[in-house]
Amino acid sequence: MINVVVFNWNYSDFLTKLLKKMEPIYNDAYFRILICDDGSTDDSLKIIHEYVSKGINNIVVFERSELNYGRKMPYMGQIESLGKVMASDYFSSSDYYWLMDADDYFDFSIISAEFKRKIESSVVNFTQVKNVSENDIYYENIKRKVCFNSSIFPTISVTSSIIVSGFFLEKYKTFIFKDGFDDVWLDSRINMLACLLKSDEVAYIDEHVCRLIHGGNDSINMPVLRALKKQIVAHNYYKFINGNKFLRHHRMIILWCASKLIRLFKC
Repeated sequence: MINVVVFNWNYSDFLTKLLKKMEPIYNDAYFRILICDDGSTDDSLKIIHEYVSKGINNIVVFERSELNYGRKMPYMGQIESLGKVMASDYFSSSDYYWLMDADDYFDFSIISAEFKRKIESSVVNFTQVKNVSENDIYYENIKRKVCFNSSIFPTISVTSSIIVSGFFLEKYKTFIFKDGFDDVWLDSRINMLACLLKSDEVAYIDEHVCRLIHGGNDSINMPVLRALKKQIVAHNYYKFINGNKFLRHHRMIILWCASKLIRLFKC
């Protein structure tokens, strides 16, 4: 079974498109749709419940008990939501979990027996990513794939491209939910943890998800200092999951030096 785990917070402007694209898998026993709403203050839940009321029996909604007007640490939204899924009766180490941001979408009408076979043949799968903006469409370029070079973390494949086994989530649960690595998002953690697998356990498949580029994307117009700090904490996390061993790669050495300077000058 594939569980599509949808992460939503105030994405009502995009959610309807994703739900419409999911119509081919509604009431399909091979799929379950787990929608995690992080306390939306817009019409998201109204839209979701309207779909559920149509007799769709494979949608499950995880709602936050209080409204969320903005997190101090936004990256924790997805991590906490995944924690709820893993603590629920809808988690099984034998299932697969397709992580999906509510502002992205996939053409579920192309799902075939061959697609399912490909997914089940690997522990972690990454789809291709087509970035869609108002003025442009282009594919994401993954320069460093998982397992290409163990001395440096890979180019990160975004959340909606990740289809991961429950076995993997269970095995690396401690690392996935580890505190102390602020701004290391869930997609980054899973990409890096996949480097601990054998190369034949990881697959980059040809099918693509569409990632909508809009003003709400975290990476848009990111200040230079924050971008550098994100790289440094990513370095720290990757080093941590590798037993804090020294990683002999020039970029990792540069980031290690930068972390010392930032700590020295308290930037």
